[in-house]
Amino acid sequence: MGIDPSRIRPSNTTFKGVIIPYVEARFSGTLTLEVVFGSPDNFRNKDLIFDIVPFRIGYHALLGRTALARFNVVPHYTFLKLKMPGPKGVITVNGNTEHSARTEEDMAGLAAEVQTSIEGPKYQPTVKAREASKRARALSPFKESPYAQHK
Repeated sequence: MGIDPSRIRPSNTTFKGVIIPYVEARFSGTLTLEVVFGSPDNFRNKDLIFDIVPFRIGYHALLGRTALARFNVVPHYTFLKLKMPGPKGVITVNGNTEHSARTEEDMAGLAAEVQTSIEGPKYQPTVKAREASKRARALSPFKESPYAQHK
C-alpha cells in the first residue's frame, strides 16, 4: 500500500480464528490512517487505527464495528452498500458482487494453504476452495436482486 514503515507502532496483541479457528497469531503492529468516504463536496473523514496482520489476506483493510460506529454507518449487506450521514446528505458506498465473490474464493484458497502449512503435507482439504465457494453461493438464500443496482 506504499506506507512508510516508520509510521507502524509495535503491538503485543494476539488474536484467534481469523483464518483458522483456534489458531493464535500476533499483530505485526498498528497504524493510524485517515479514512475518507464521499465526494469532494460531501464527505466524512476520521483517523482510524488499523491492526497489521502477519499473513496474506484477500483485503487491503477491514473495517470493524468500531470503525462503522465512528462514521455512524448503516450497512446493507444484501445490497453490498454502506450508508452514512454526510454534511450535505447521505453518503452511499457501493460494493461489487463479482469482486466480493472472487475475494471469497481467494480467501478460501489462502485458508487451505494455511491449514496445509499447519497440519503438514498429509492434510488434504475435503473440498477444494473454489468448489466450496460456489456451493455456498448456490445454497445461499440471498440471490442477486435485479433491483440491487437501483437501490
